[in-house]
Amino acid sequence: MNFPIRARIASAIAALAMLLTALVATPAQAAVATPSGLRAVSTSSSAVALSWKASSGAPGYRIQYSTSSSMSGAHYVRFTGTSGEITGLKAGKTYYFKVRAISSTGANLSKYSAAIKAKTQASSGYRWLSPSGLAVTSSAVDSLALTWASRGDTDRYRISWATDSGFRDPHYVRVTGTGYTLSGLSGGTTYYVKVRVIDSAGTSLSAYSPTVSATTAQSAGSSASSGGQPAPGSLTVTATARTSVALSWAAVADAPGYRVQYSTSSSMSNATYRRVTTNSAELSGLSSGKRYYFKVRVIRTDGTNLSPYSSAASTTTLTSPAASYLPPTPVQASPSGATKIAASWKSRGSGLTYQLDYSESASFTAARSVFATSTSTTLTGLAEKTTYYLRLRVVTAATTSSSALSSFTTTVSATTTAAPASTLRVGSYNVKCANCYTALPNEGTWYERRDAVVKNILAQKLDVLGLQEASQGWLKDSAGNPISLSQFEDLTKRLGSPYKLTNTNRNNCVKSYTPSNCTYRDQGASQGTKIVYNSATLSLVDQGSKLLARVGKTGGDRYVAWAVFEQKATGKRFFFADTHLENKADADGSSTYFNLRVQQTQEILDVVKESGRGLPTYVVGDFNSHKWTVPANGPYDTMRTAGFVDPLGNAYRTTKTTPGATVEKRIRTNFSSYNGYARKAPSFSYINGTYLDYIWVSPSIEVPEWETVVNVDSSGNFVGVIPSDHNLVRATTTLP
Repeated sequence: MNFPIRARIASAIAALAMLLTALVATPAQAAVATPSGLRAVSTSSSAVALSWKASSGAPGYRIQYSTSSSMSGAHYVRFTGTSGEITGLKAGKTYYFKVRAISSTGANLSKYSAAIKAKTQASSGYRWLSPSGLAVTSSAVDSLALTWASRGDTDRYRISWATDSGFRDPHYVRVTGTGYTLSGLSGGTTYYVKVRVIDSAGTSLSAYSPTVSATTAQSAGSSASSGGQPAPGSLTVTATARTSVALSWAAVADAPGYRVQYSTSSSMSNATYRRVTTNSAELSGLSSGKRYYFKVRVIRTDGTNLSPYSSAASTTTLTSPAASYLPPTPVQASPSGATKIAASWKSRGSGLTYQLDYSESASFTAARSVFATSTSTTLTGLAEKTTYYLRLRVVTAATTSSSALSSFTTTVSATTTAAPASTLRVGSYNVKCANCYTALPNEGTWYERRDAVVKNILAQKLDVLGLQEASQGWLKDSAGNPISLSQFEDLTKRLGSPYKLTNTNRNNCVKSYTPSNCTYRDQGASQGTKIVYNSATLSLVDQGSKLLARVGKTGGDRYVAWAVFEQKATGKRFFFADTHLENKADADGSSTYFNLRVQQTQEILDVVKESGRGLPTYVVGDFNSHKWTVPANGPYDTMRTAGFVDPLGNAYRTTKTTPGATVEKRIRTNFSSYNGYARKAPSFSYINGTYLDYIWVSPSIEVPEWETVVNVDSSGNFVGVIPSDHNLVRATTTLP
């Protein structure tokens, strides 16, 4: 076998520079005001939380940040709201931030704001940003109900509150969860509240959140009609139609119920009343085009008043047919796997048609619509791990040209989940051709070692395997007579279901089972270079082969076999190529076969380009070249230059380093892939052994684990029959 040399890894600096130039290129500015008020709300050892004021008409914003005030080497993040969190930062570093308005497609709509700077916490500082979304959800005479967004991994928090904004005499309480009611407070008093993340010992893991304030209700006794309860606040008209109105207000703690009063007169003369038990109501039977006034009070279940009426809210009912109905109640949306979202809503009446819009943009750019005559539907064909925005209205018919019968609901969002784990176990195995037996010490015939080969393969639970030297030639019986059974057919048969060959043809002849008197026809055959796959996990989409270049007329043909597969669990597709390059060594002073292997490798890359469809790609096989080959490991350099990744990082003449390695867990990678039937399996004290056999992957394919499969004892000696003169190599990978 021939051995390769110093790796030449082509630089991608020029391509990276072009990409960075494209990212920072600034399109023409549009007339949208530059966002103002940019500030750092909170910092941790790895993140900064920012907020800014909205720019009217801006669908989104781009944050630019850098460790340089000149913004050299800047990074960019998009947000749709007026706040965002920048993560993945370095501890104890000063960062500079700017914000600009952008369109939903990322086009610039304003200039960048003035820069602000913020320094992340030291590595020994706060691990988390302060909790966000702290709010008072309801109040009573002696209590305030609080909620906030989850932060950190402890689910433990400390609340601090005081009656002055400077917290000169604060109170504290430790809580678990993202909600709590402060009790024992004084009536008619303003309280200031903030919250931070802690651990079980009470150690602070974040700074305090921004402070919020709220005032408790007045103590009972000031009004005979109040019954001791405060009047509901924040009465709001949330939707208006031709003959109906929707209202909501702030809930009053422990309120048994509410009475809504409404009239066309601001003095509430000739008022109408409606009792409800929640802090919202829909009033119907109104006159179109009329001004209505509304108030609400707390009552007992028997109708006795417990509070005075609230301040009035008012609206004018609409006259357009497009407002025949109130918008349906906000859509309830939840992910139903990686590509689906289930949506439901309450009926607005019998026989109605609903239009549900959905988009990846909160401004509904490039929105799509589905129609339903029921009160639920499922959106399909969505992207995984993607947030979708949804809105709903009543329409006249299930067509895009239909007329609206209501306004849209409030926008809601739901995020699809990640797709099922797309783990793929791939391998490469030179099983040595059955008719190549040379009676080396420890070498068995195919009949003596085939069971060990099968056991090796089955133990690795492979999804797809590239075989080399699985000969298409006829095997011989015990008397030495040829039988109509090839080595690759015998091996596949012994592997059993669900393993299948991508191509079962022996030869590229009209009669593919024999090369005798061959009339050429491309049958996709590739001699002993064969691909076997697990048909329970993969579907074969396409397959083929290509004859590679050769020197002279001596020696066997060399092929690359290829296939396109679809993973059944995820629907993801990938390209898989298997090869066996020229094995002849050059005479001193010659580079004929070195150049041939480089040429064959380039031909394989051409096949990937022509047939790979841009899919994630694996190229496996016996390249007959390694890190000690002179004058260089030509095929290795060619693959790296083309952008492929050697997960082991087994670069030219490396022993203690693994440049470009991506594998996370190594199993016996210090063993070489070629063993030559030596009883003591060749291995080294350094990280990677010497490899003729490779599993190359696209950069987007992750490799959690690699195993060089050898069954050896504590002394490194093979146990039992040595299956082949090459070791099976296996990689557990993750498709993008």
